[in-house]
Amino acid sequence: MDVLMIKIRALFIYFLLIVKIISQDFGIGVINSYIDEIPSSTNFGIMIYDPLSADTLFAKNSEASLIPASNIKLFTTATAIDLLGKDYRLKTVIGSTDSNFTDGSIDGDLILKGFGNSLFTEEDLDSLVNVLVNLGIKQINGNVFGDDTFFDNIYSRDDWIVDEKANVSLPPVSALILDRNGFIVSVDANKSPGSKVGYSLKPDIDFYEVDNSAKVVKFRRTPRVSSRFTENKISVRVSGGARQRKFPYSYILYADNPTLYAAYTLYDKLVKNGIAISGTAGTLQEEAILFDIAESTTSLSEIIPLINKNSDNFLAECLFKTLGAYYSGKIGNSFYATQAVMNYLEENEIPEFYDLSIVDGSGISRFNEVTAASISNLLEKIYLNVDKYEFFKNSLSIAGIDGTLDRRFRRSKLRNNFFGKTGTLNGVTSLSGYLETKSGKEIIVSFLMQFKEKGAGYHKDIQDKILEYLWENY
Repeated sequence: MDVLMIKIRALFIYFLLIVKIISQDFGIGVINSYIDEIPSSTNFGIMIYDPLSADTLFAKNSEASLIPASNIKLFTTATAIDLLGKDYRLKTVIGSTDSNFTDGSIDGDLILKGFGNSLFTEEDLDSLVNVLVNLGIKQINGNVFGDDTFFDNIYSRDDWIVDEKANVSLPPVSALILDRNGFIVSVDANKSPGSKVGYSLKPDIDFYEVDNSAKVVKFRRTPRVSSRFTENKISVRVSGGARQRKFPYSYILYADNPTLYAAYTLYDKLVKNGIAISGTAGTLQEEAILFDIAESTTSLSEIIPLINKNSDNFLAECLFKTLGAYYSGKIGNSFYATQAVMNYLEENEIPEFYDLSIVDGSGISRFNEVTAASISNLLEKIYLNVDKYEFFKNSLSIAGIDGTLDRRFRRSKLRNNFFGKTGTLNGVTSLSGYLETKSGKEIIVSFLMQFKEKGAGYHKDIQDKILEYLWENY
């Protein structure tokens, strides 16, 4: 009887294996038929993996080094969760070189110091000023400084990536951030033709010097607006013609010196709240001993979904330099940030991580190169970590629901069943994430594609057809 049962079990296992092999072969054939639609000029890598069974369901050119575009954000955010923890708080601190805040005056410099808090706004700054007002501060016997020393002072990606040719506009990346380091210029052309245009600026501070020569015209024209920062003012120029219309033209101008911009804004708000200042507004040249008065913070758990769901490049680059500062214990720069990511990949045994090229946190650079296999391995490590998986998965765009996949799968079977990160540059489309299949299984997919013909939409359709087939049949 025991021998008979053993034989029956053996036959049953054999039957299951045969069914599985036939099933997998059938699936591979269908997937290959979709891949045959990819133009021969397209370089691509694909990896489909079951993390529970540790089976590679399909792989094609999965070790090919390709431009990932915004899929690089998966590396940035995964490293941040591991190194900092999702509850880590990014700070903006107001403090002083004077330790006594109780006598109505600050006998020293007032300093606004940033620690990579990329969501810090004018409203948050108002809250910090209100703390000073409520403390009864009436006089500052010193200067008002912005302190950006947590990061380096290389604000432009073009300056830290040699021969960078990215054509994606990005605000200056700094440790001290105010309203994404931009201010708004509104131009009013609701006037008679020939009249000078009106204008307004936000935030409304007294450090602007505006040269306005733009006039209202009848024909189709838009005004030109530019700015330049000096040691004691923000020079704004409005020129050209503005076609007459009822609603204003609105421009966001980036502060080429974000630290000085924050200091100017803080100084202005202090004065308008009745606090006299003996000195000027400026930037701190070297780190000072700071006695904290108040702080404004943002949790990493709030920032990471904005990066992964909405593919926010600015937030990603600020977080990238934060990783560098935390990892090195010295300063946030691109070199230390890359070292932080590479160290994370090494510690988590991502195969051949040393062959990857990661030069920024957003994926804007075309010098980034990774493989579909490395992304799949990264997502597997997170999947197997029960403390991090749910948060990370839900930080990704949900098919047909939110983020960059909001409209892509609204009427698809994949709606609410795929959690992914998109990537888009000229000639590049990528998609990686977690697929929950019809049968309740979870699999990892990664598509990296660099194309010269047919366009992004055509290649996305192939990705979608493979995902829909997997959802239905695995």
